[in-house]
Amino acid sequence: MPAASTDAGMEFFEARIRPLLVKNCYECHSGQAKKIEGKLRLDSRDALRQGGESGPAIVPGDPQGSLLVRALRYEDHEMPPKGKLPSSAIADVEHWVKLGAPDPRDRADSDSAASPSAKKRTIDFAAARKHWAYQPVRNPAVPAVQHAAWTNNEIDRFVLARLESRGLTPAPAADRRTLLRRVSLDLIGLPPTYSEVEAFVNDDSPRAYEKVVDRLLASPHYGERWGRHWLDVARYADTKDLVLVFGDDAIRPYAYTYRDYVTKALNADVPYDRFITDQLAADQTARKDESWRLAAMGFLTLGRLFDYNLNDEYDDRIDTVSRGLLGLTVACARCHDHKYDAISQADYYGLYGVFASSEEPAELPLMGQTAATPAVAEFREKFAAKEREFQEHVDTQFHEQTEEARRQVGDYLLTVATTRPDPNEDAVFFMSLSPHQLRPQIVGRWRRYVARRSSAGDPVFGAWGDFMRPADADFESSAPAVAKHWLGLSRGTAPGQLNPLIADELARTELHSKADVARIYSDAFRKAYAEAKQEAKEPPAAKIGSQVASDNPARQQLLDILAGSEGPAWFPRSNAYLYMSRVERDRYHRLQLELDLVAVKSRVTPPRAMVVNDAASLCNPRIFVRGNASQPGEPVPRQFLRVLAGDRQRPFAHGSGRLDLARAIASRENPLTARVFVNRVWMNHFGDPLVQSPSDFGVRATPPTNPELLDHLASTFMADNWSIKNLHRRIVLSATYQQSSADRPDCRRIDPENRLVWRFNRQRLDMEAMRDSMLAVSGRLDPTLFGRAIDIVGDPQCGRRTIYGLVDRQHLPGFHRAFDFANPDQSAERRPLTTVPQQALFAMNSPFMLEQARSLANRRQVAGRLSPTDRVESLYQLVLARRPDETETELALHFVDAVQADSTRDDANKQAHDATARLDAWAQYAQVLLASNEFMYVD
Repeated sequence: MPAASTDAGMEFFEARIRPLLVKNCYECHSGQAKKIEGKLRLDSRDALRQGGESGPAIVPGDPQGSLLVRALRYEDHEMPPKGKLPSSAIADVEHWVKLGAPDPRDRADSDSAASPSAKKRTIDFAAARKHWAYQPVRNPAVPAVQHAAWTNNEIDRFVLARLESRGLTPAPAADRRTLLRRVSLDLIGLPPTYSEVEAFVNDDSPRAYEKVVDRLLASPHYGERWGRHWLDVARYADTKDLVLVFGDDAIRPYAYTYRDYVTKALNADVPYDRFITDQLAADQTARKDESWRLAAMGFLTLGRLFDYNLNDEYDDRIDTVSRGLLGLTVACARCHDHKYDAISQADYYGLYGVFASSEEPAELPLMGQTAATPAVAEFREKFAAKEREFQEHVDTQFHEQTEEARRQVGDYLLTVATTRPDPNEDAVFFMSLSPHQLRPQIVGRWRRYVARRSSAGDPVFGAWGDFMRPADADFESSAPAVAKHWLGLSRGTAPGQLNPLIADELARTELHSKADVARIYSDAFRKAYAEAKQEAKEPPAAKIGSQVASDNPARQQLLDILAGSEGPAWFPRSNAYLYMSRVERDRYHRLQLELDLVAVKSRVTPPRAMVVNDAASLCNPRIFVRGNASQPGEPVPRQFLRVLAGDRQRPFAHGSGRLDLARAIASRENPLTARVFVNRVWMNHFGDPLVQSPSDFGVRATPPTNPELLDHLASTFMADNWSIKNLHRRIVLSATYQQSSADRPDCRRIDPENRLVWRFNRQRLDMEAMRDSMLAVSGRLDPTLFGRAIDIVGDPQCGRRTIYGLVDRQHLPGFHRAFDFANPDQSAERRPLTTVPQQALFAMNSPFMLEQARSLANRRQVAGRLSPTDRVESLYQLVLARRPDETETELALHFVDAVQADSTRDDANKQAHDATARLDAWAQYAQVLLASNEFMYVD
């Protein structure tokens, strides 16, 4: 497996597989298990491959032959026995096995994971900052070169210095036609017309090329082209991923507003630091007259839903922000300190707290005003009715579930007192609960809350801790002494005392088991709650608790626990759906779907921004031991990564911390942000980056091939006020960019991969540029900007640019897969580059290709020419922006004559023809040109 693929597989293991194994399997299949079931351990690479009594647990590359996969599917065994994992989790394991089951764990990893008390790796942050990527960005001195006459700007001097140090020379300049086609497809994703080529070739002014570049950067199509590059980083998709919930109606009605924001921002040359801030915190920085900026927050909200597993959603956001903006794999620190980079679990959970303190509002903000037409009024009325029904259901369920959680306090405490922790207490995505069934996540929170407060001095749960400490068999003999001790203390609410209401119940109750202790606490809590409701004349349950003062301090102390926002029974209204019973949750999804469908089906739906806001109750994060949310460890503040913050590391001061995070990332003192971005831009211009792992600048990354050039680009980028267009301009005006792509064996022997850029890399058109170019030359391109996603695959007549095509992450079309479209499930480092038969079959048989060929042949410039020779010349001018030579004209005429001769044969022979028989001779020849390498590749 190539190194890049291996690294990606390791990242996938750390982000998806290790947390799954720790959470669902380690209790019975690791060194921490009291008894290792089936003699199978899953906590190390070797143990996983060796397997247990039934044989090896996995067969790398073969999911069907892997016992682990079959067990998770409930085929041979049923693992985990307490409930089948969601289909998305099983799919992750299958994908991991297909990758060859990359696994960085060894025995030392296993032992450390199994034992929370095992010695942790100590991170030397001072030493870590010596890594090249963490060094401050400085604009290095421009090197002296021998052939300075070749250079156009500083970029060329940095490139030429490296070439000369290896005895290499740059390639000659590309001819003007080649250069114009290259820069046009590069900057706007569309080929130049024949007239544009001729004008450029015949322009003798010294600024001829510079004027072309300025024209292209000013084109509205520039934002469409480079916006698509950014959408790969942002893992953009138009749909949700919950197939079982939403089926084929999973379209996010407002996802397109993020895509349109990116296009608009790039066209307006929004400075990159502001571009970052918009995407993380536009709700806190956009002015009232800049509502379009709010849509930028789709960067956070357009990821997968992970079957409503919030911890995985936060992890996805951490991964997208850290890899996309910083080039760091922070998500690898979810279960343990990063194995290679100076990123600790404290760093991970500091960012976790930022995103756990942010939530999507029930009503997304409108972006501007809409016209007051009858159709708009009708839509508003229909939408408002559905929205009202949806919100009423949420309000009702929030009230009922919070009230039920408080009413059942005794059952929750009894469960905590008499049962062992259940890993499912952190799982909310598979629940099928009845209305009065205990909610596992509330059980887990009560268990953790009680454990945290069971210290000797706590006035409420200090006694609980002493009662629970002995074994069950010793309880009845030890309980009287514990009761006597606590009843002998002062009755009060201060540390070292015993809450009087707890003391009263303890004094009148005989204790025979730990269940009796739970009953004492249950009675005290319920009485305090009932009395508070009576005092307040029974207000809504949501207002009972810490929000209502009580004349009785002892009662208030219990109310703060039972009904306060820091108590284990509380949850925000926005999370009410996680606590609903099966029937009510199904209704919630149905109403949500109906609301979305009203917006999707109406042509006058006003755009809304998919924002997040700071939650009413901010998350004060704790490190999850081994990544397991049911085992919270040490508290950590919401703060930036220590390796980057240095001695100035301070907790974020503004709400959730998203604005602080955006400012830390977009700071000129941050050594990563500018480097990561200019490296991505260089990659998309040249087809190869300076740092080979664009989303990972950590210690395992290959150092940049030209570190001085990287820092020059980064420093001048920031000095130019983070102007992305100025960065493009500087690159494409360089002599380096304008080189020919012709191969030279002498240079290839020294630098076979062209890492030193001794020529321009020949590149195949990506999916978007290929389809858009075909539309352009066939005369069918619709230049309309912005708007909702449309079907570009099922409708061969569609002339909109490919960026506006529907991206369905659950059912990615074969067209996208065949032409290496980025996986929208996660932030894409770079697109794969494959050559497969499906690509040729598309060019030969696809309805889209045939439609463009027919339209091209029917264009007035072709069909209106009487002479066959003139028709050939027109086709060449339209498709390849040049005239054919004599040999090409002769071959074209021979091809057309042969096809026309075939058309006179009998019908039986016609029926044996392939799909191209539906095209006349000239359309078939147009198809040949559209499928040619000269059209499909950029020199």
